[in-house]
Amino acid sequence: MEKKPVNKIKITTTDGQPFRIPVEGSLGLLALGYKGLIAWRQVRYQYHKMKGANKTAGTNNAPENTDQA
Repeated sequence: MEKKPVNKIKITTTDGQPFRIPVEGSLGLLALGYKGLIAWRQVRYQYHKMKGANKTAGTNNAPENTDQA
């Protein structure tokens, strides 16, 4: 079975500015219904995909503790 290409959903504000979808989600996305839910799932999937790729590459994006006591 062939996978259907996924179109990235873009959400804009009333003044036409793009809305950055947080990985944690938001009540506003839930209020948008299906499109808001799908947009959030896409962002969450990309986040976890990148996080997994960083883990397998042995890199960690967490800032190092450089405090010297």
